[in-house]
Amino acid sequence: MFGRTCISIVCVGRQKMTKLRMKDMNIDDKTINLSTEEAKTCGKSVKTDTEDEAIKAKLNAVYRLRLLYNSGEELWKHIGKAGSGNNSFGRVGGKDAFLRKAVYHELEREWEDEMGISLDRLIDAYGLVERLMERYKFLLGDVEDRDVRTECCEQIVNVCVFDDEITEGEPTKKRELLLRLQEEDAYCLAVFLLMLLGALPLSVETRQGDAKQMKQQYESVYNFFLRVCHRNILFVQTPRMTLFHKVLKETEEKLTRIRLVKLTADILCNLSVLASAEQVAETGRRYQWDQLFPNLDGYWIGEHHSEQKPDYWRVEELATSYLFCHYFQKEGEDGKLHQQEFTISFYRNEEDYACVQHPRSVLQWLNNDKLSKDDITYPHFVFFGGDSPTKIAFESFMMDVSWFRPMQLTRAKDDWMPPTEKGMEVVNDFEDYSYTFYLGLEAITPDFIYVKDENGKSYKVSVSEHEELRNCTLNDAIGIITWAGKRYIAFDHLMLYLPIDS
Repeated sequence: MFGRTCISIVCVGRQKMTKLRMKDMNIDDKTINLSTEEAKTCGKSVKTDTEDEAIKAKLNAVYRLRLLYNSGEELWKHIGKAGSGNNSFGRVGGKDAFLRKAVYHELEREWEDEMGISLDRLIDAYGLVERLMERYKFLLGDVEDRDVRTECCEQIVNVCVFDDEITEGEPTKKRELLLRLQEEDAYCLAVFLLMLLGALPLSVETRQGDAKQMKQQYESVYNFFLRVCHRNILFVQTPRMTLFHKVLKETEEKLTRIRLVKLTADILCNLSVLASAEQVAETGRRYQWDQLFPNLDGYWIGEHHSEQKPDYWRVEELATSYLFCHYFQKEGEDGKLHQQEFTISFYRNEEDYACVQHPRSVLQWLNNDKLSKDDITYPHFVFFGGDSPTKIAFESFMMDVSWFRPMQLTRAKDDWMPPTEKGMEVVNDFEDYSYTFYLGLEAITPDFIYVKDENGKSYKVSVSEHEELRNCTLNDAIGIITWAGKRYIAFDHLMLYLPIDS
């Protein structure tokens, strides 16, 4: 040794104070200052302790809130351990902080893979909402006053999702809360609403124990959003509400709190898109990656088709969807075919579903009315055969309609001749709803959008009068709709239809 070195490191309480005493050591005329290395070591220890405490807190939150399973026993069983108590889950692994960290991150990975929700985001949202609830609890009504809290939830949805203005008459603190919630993401909003509706514990420190009557909680939340849909949006039935209704049929063990948060957040996002034309324009193009356009053009044979009783479909790809034209023969009507046309779009977003619209729906669109639940349905679909399917299956999803039933269609052979070629009379059952759509986008400028009709006549629409048009692109479905002698400039992707004065 070239000298004597004394190193003393003391970490005191939460302050993590470090006291170092030492002399420099000279080796081969080089000086190594050990105080720096020792300080780094202590710093790592402090960081490790802090991270471990954070992991413990997250594990305890997952356990106390019964987020992943409805009982604490199920969660312990899932990780292959036995235990009990609200604080013991955070100590899983004992002194082994690495094992504890691994347990948490594996739980996070599993639920991210299973339902696309981040435990970290959810726990953070819970902490934020808890603070907001405490700060503004005097505005939110008594815990037992469900009517007051439900009314408050509706107001929050109206402001944060449907962009209703906050009235001048609202108390300052109420305005402050609503403005704050407008800035938060869907997870935070979902947790806030579910707390108010009584479907989630009010605190991470809850001692409620196991989650009970989850089916009842799910039904209560579903009914809340059902009322919201009827009051606010064009669609009475939406894809996410349809999925939620389907979930209600599952066993109570699968109805967990984390799944309820995910369903609620998805509904809020879904409603937000459907509620705002501007958002439809913005998200429509983004979601085109989820919309499917396989090669479906041509004739398809129905399950009950025969030479004696035809039942087949003609499919034609349109700009943003498909036209499915059904031809069938009724009993005792020889030599006559009935024709019914439907517009169908196919989407892949966690679940494969088709949006099927009755031609009657065009009347609602053109008149800016609500789209009736009787005029739209969302069946599951399955394609067999890749990008050029040979078979299509439409399966029941929810709230099935009489005019479009679950079925299987098989692509007809190339040389197949439809009965219409043999001179059979065709009766259009939906003649009253028939319309034409001529794609005629001519030009887009900063001030106007120019549209040309089938006769070459040009029309211009002022962007300043319709701000949502600023997001239009040359790829959007823009043109002229003609129905019942009336003509409209149609921005179909925006659900905006402007009457053309005669």
